[in-house]
Amino acid sequence: MFSSLLFVLVLSFDFEIKNTLGHNVFENVAYGKYASQSTELVGGQFVASKAVNGVFNDFTHTDLEKNPWIRIDLGRNYTVHEVEVFGRKDCCVERLHDLDIKVGNDLHEMHLCGHFSGSCTRAGERITVFCPFNTAGRYVEIRIVEGWNNILSVAEVLVWGHF
Repeated sequence: MFSSLLFVLVLSFDFEIKNTLGHNVFENVAYGKYASQSTELVGGQFVASKAVNGVFNDFTHTDLEKNPWIRIDLGRNYTVHEVEVFGRKDCCVERLHDLDIKVGNDLHEMHLCGHFSGSCTRAGERITVFCPFNTAGRYVEIRIVEGWNNILSVAEVLVWGHF
């Protein structure tokens, strides 16, 4: 008689994600940390902290500008393995495009973790960038680097790393 065991992993994006089976040695070191952005849409409801609150149904929103960015202060130095950026689920997928993701200990000396070329094509899309081996820093920055009139709108940013 043959018996099999089936494991099913269901992730709901309405709760905090700190560890997953695929990241058993890494932790989402961005969760709940201080975040800032280059500008904020008038009204104050699309603040940068929404990118690190573990909720995938809300989002950040900058004003229209050249090279908008969002920056996360991890609070201390971490080795960063991977950065995941999630787009909005409701609309505006084309706003998440041509991203440089940088990591560093000093805001004036950031190092490229990776680049995403092109534009998202579907709502809620995930962009994953794997950093070079031994990439470390306190700050993580996501910046649109192409075009003159851009809005950066992010649902969530996960930074997988360890101390």
